[in-house]
Amino acid sequence: MYSLLAKREKAHQDCIWSCDWGMLSPPGPEKNGDHPDGEEPEKQQENEPGQDIIVTGGLDDMVRIWNFTDGEVIDRHRLTEHSLGVVSVSISNDGSKLASSSLDSAIHIWDIDSGVKLKTVENGTVDSWTVIFSPDGKYIASGNRNGKVNLYSVETGKLEETLDTKGKCTLSIAFSPDGK
Repeated sequence: MYSLLAKREKAHQDCIWSCDWGMLSPPGPEKNGDHPDGEEPEKQQENEPGQDIIVTGGLDDMVRIWNFTDGEVIDRHRLTEHSLGVVSVSISNDGSKLASSSLDSAIHIWDIDSGVKLKTVENGTVDSWTVIFSPDGKYIASGNRNGKVNLYSVETGKLEETLDTKGKCTLSIAFSPDGK
């Protein structure tokens, strides 16, 4: 059973192919010396709730980041670096980064807060059908149409490992909660 909390007409110019839901973490408490007057702030931000974030990728080649607040879906960023349909999006566990893959064979890593592209992972000419962050946020796993799962470093964008499933297409992947 489900209940509709919010609906956004024409969220994309064409079909939505992928979505993820996460939380943009609030900034941590400021440390002594970080505050402009050098004193500890009166109110710590660590107990404040984070912002719910929804990310969508669509046939219109666009990734959209949405704030979900008080039952409303509010446009935060429109990311337009892909040149073909976006087939997979993934939010890192800490809510700071977003990975997107597209039929253009590109995997992009974005800063969720600013919407700035941090890195493009070179994936060759192989379509990347799915992306997901490792639980620690250090790696992105990607499944492709050749049946391989590639593991990339988020920091460098370099290919770290490849698993050949001997299949025809890898449409879904997941990490165990402990990342092992």
